[in-house]
Amino acid sequence: MISNHTWFKKKISHINEKTGSISIVESGDQIPFDIKRAFYLTDINIDEVRGAHAHEELQQFILCLSGTFDIRLEGGSKVEIINMKNDAVGLFVGGMVWRDMFNFSKGAVMLVLCDKIYSEDIVIRNYEKFKMHNKK
Repeated sequence: MISNHTWFKKKISHINEKTGSISIVESGDQIPFDIKRAFYLTDINIDEVRGAHAHEELQQFILCLSGTFDIRLEGGSKVEIINMKNDAVGLFVGGMVWRDMFNFSKGAVMLVLCDKIYSEDIVIRNYEKFKMHNKK
């Protein structure tokens, strides 16, 4: 389980062959949780900001499958902006981390793997409420 206020990058298995490339993500190996939900974002306008929320307990593994985007993460007293690209490196994000995704390139595809189904997830969409939770 990933601790609250935590995030880190993790390299995934990636094989280049003359016929193309394959990247592999498996629960229990690269991901320390069972995948209960997956979703992906496509056709995002270049000047859009996505996210603007935190999850109380949800664990996620985020991958950029095509193009690039930036993700701003805030948890505890730490803030970081990470550039995501299709380089076989994913991003683990634990609970109580505020996230904003922006600077999407044309054709960017973001895949998110989650440890809970949506109905079990508690989402904080108010930044001030998030800041109050972070003080606890």
